Amino acid sequence: MMEDAFYHEQELIEFIGNPLIEALPPMVDPDVYPKLLMVLPDYSEEDRNKQTVFRVAQLQRLSKIHVPTKQDSMLFLEINRCLRWSYVGRNPVPFNEVKKFIEKKGEKLSAAQEKYLQTPAGPIYGFPVLGISGVGKTTSVENVLSLFPQVICHTNYRGIEFKKEQLVWVKVDCPPDGTPRGLCSAILRGVDKAMNGNFTEQILRNRMSKDVLLIKVSQLIQSLFLGVLVIDDIQNLCGAKENVSNELLNFMVSLANSLSIPVIMVGSPKILKLLQREFQQAKRASGEGEIRMNLMARESFEWERFITTIWRYQYTAKQVKLDQKMKNVFFDESVGNPFIAATLYKAVQDEAIINKSEMFSVSDVKRIAKEKMGITSKMRKDMLAGVDLELNAYNHLWELPQDIENSNMSNDKSGVSTFPAEDYNLIVQELSQKLISKGIPMNESRAYARQAVAAYPAEKNMDILFGYAMALAKAASDDSKADQS
Repeated sequence: MMEDAFYHEQELIEFIGNPLIEALPPMVDPDVYPKLLMVLPDYSEEDRNKQTVFRVAQLQRLSKIHVPTKQDSMLFLEINRCLRWSYVGRNPVPFNEVKKFIEKKGEKLSAAQEKYLQTPAGPIYGFPVLGISGVGKTTSVENVLSLFPQVICHTNYRGIEFKKEQLVWVKVDCPPDGTPRGLCSAILRGVDKAMNGNFTEQILRNRMSKDVLLIKVSQLIQSLFLGVLVIDDIQNLCGAKENVSNELLNFMVSLANSLSIPVIMVGSPKILKLLQREFQQAKRASGEGEIRMNLMARESFEWERFITTIWRYQYTAKQVKLDQKMKNVFFDESVGNPFIAATLYKAVQDEAIINKSEMFSVSDVKRIAKEKMGITSKMRKDMLAGVDLELNAYNHLWELPQDIENSNMSNDKSGVSTFPAEDYNLIVQELSQKLISKGIPMNESRAYARQAVAAYPAEKNMDILFGYAMALAKAASDDSKADQS
């Protein structure tokens, strides 16, 4: 989904006068990250009184809930940092103009500062996101990416004509064969999907060598100002021949070296064996460190917050209390895996509603876990006992919302945002949560919310902003239906 550029004032001197950075949502304090990353549908106690068919249907909402962990916050921090700094060395505005913008903010540049700002920026390497299958890596990454527009349309930047489309991020799956050609095809398809383009056919219709294809794809993503490339299921490289996997890793490194495009690799821990074959590959692949997505620990703050949050979404006619025994059985049967816990919670409610008992007990949870989640029973028992699982064997199977206060906002005639960064992000988040509750997908809801706030930067009434965002969503839906007819 494309969004018009809306520029925000910058504090860091390296970011001032750079439309590629200023068009991104403003930075916020890390304390705000959990609020931004929380994804929750609406809920009312009156839902318990609805007909069976509606209550069973509403249970599917549990699969869309996302309660962030500290790893989610670190993921947001690292993606945000990589994205902004990757654009520092690719500012399309001439330095003499950038200098004017800096001096307008009342800062006189010294000779040393001018030299620093004009010195070519070094490569911004990405980082791996590692965790066993099913722990929530992909969901967490996609949740963070949805906080940023995917495509930004620029027309005029502070009086300077700048007609460009900026591709902020692309997420693709690593090809099963782990080949450079397969990855290039995936990237082209990802670009086409984001920009409604036809680059795949244009580039792949002519038979060309692997090296030429890599050059073509590199030139394309450079021309589109790609901010960050995310490659999921990177463990597919482990099944490729050694020379093929090395070629693909070298291509990723070249993106960071020559184009300053960070690559974020998402996959299971076994990819480390491949990266550690050569020191340079390991160093560059984890240039910004690495993030481990771990299972929640028993009696941890994160488990407590997760289980109490999803417990709100109870649709049985009779209320089932969340006591310590119930918390323990859900942990024991999911071993700290939020996806399994949410799925189990949905399953036990399904049965309670359909068999008209309208309630469930600890023994019911154990029985349903055995009946409906037997395929992962062995892994869950091993993990609960602290057994060191063999990742190669299990890899294919496992591998409190708070009210947001509205704030005063204003905007000057230049189209540059002047309201506090945290207010902007939290208002966008609250709007997107309302849209999600209406059945609009997360990525789209956050895009419509950003557009609504950009269109009415001085508006303080959340209902008006929500109405405008819903109008955007309806217009997009009508256009989609018209295109299909």
